[in-house]
Amino acid sequence: MPKTLSVHLNREGPRELDPEAAALETDRSFVLEFVNHGQPLHVHLHPDDVLDGVVTPAETQLYVDEAETRSVDVAVPRGAGPLEGRLQLVTGYGAEESAVAVSVTSERKDGGPDVAVDDTLTEKETPTESDTAASVTQVVTPVVLAGVAVLVAAAAAIAVPDAGALAVGVAGVLAGVAVAAYELFR
Repeated sequence: MPKTLSVHLNREGPRELDPEAAALETDRSFVLEFVNHGQPLHVHLHPDDVLDGVVTPAETQLYVDEAETRSVDVAVPRGAGPLEGRLQLVTGYGAEESAVAVSVTSERKDGGPDVAVDDTLTEKETPTESDTAASVTQVVTPVVLAGVAVLVAAAAAIAVPDAGALAVGVAGVLAGVAVAAYELFR
């Protein structure tokens, strides 16, 4: 899970920027979370010359509405470090400015993979015989019932004169619909 650095806006005064930490050390992408405590505000993000082209915010011009929290993903490619620079945060058309020192390391700090994998992912689940038998029974029973209904309707249609054949055909269709409805709603 990527690191998250919260930046509070308008907490103590208008257009104020207050990052929770002045520095961030990372070996991977991270998230800037802007929490606005006051009026709507535009925030501009600028990586300095050292970080430019390596540390890439998903958005460089961000509008944060009143009492809104907005997150911006900041991409750091694997193996980009080591390097150190500053990510500038600007509001009020340059009237207020703050910076976060970003240190991109070359090695992972936790030594683990990029994605956490639970051990249960490697366990293979095999169905039991009772599960297989139940699923076969659930499929075969309605098919057999529908087949019997069609055969009975066909036999009745052959045995009954013309007017009755229509009634038997309708009864066969209704029986098929009844079986289908039974299977759908059980």
